[in-house]
Amino acid sequence: MAMELGPGIPRRCQCGAMTIALTSKTRENPGRKFYRCGVVFGENHVFKWADDAIIEEIEVITGKLAAMEEVMIGMKEEITDLKKDML
Repeated sequence: MAMELGPGIPRRCQCGAMTIALTSKTRENPGRKFYRCGVVFGENHVFKWADDAIIEEIEVITGKLAAMEEVMIGMKEEITDLKKDML
């Protein structure tokens, strides 16, 4: 059974080990970067292509950035209102 992975760069394997970044030397994917469990290579341990992980990571960060921008807009409005109240 394959391991369930969340979006983005995997930092830890389900077994608790840190992941490592390696480069494929296979004929099918020469030079392609990937993440895998730093301890065990196998079906129940993390494996994810780096290009897929990086795209997902960017999407996650983009969503977080948009949420932070909304919070900042609200904070600027509150500061403007507070300044008006002080005058």
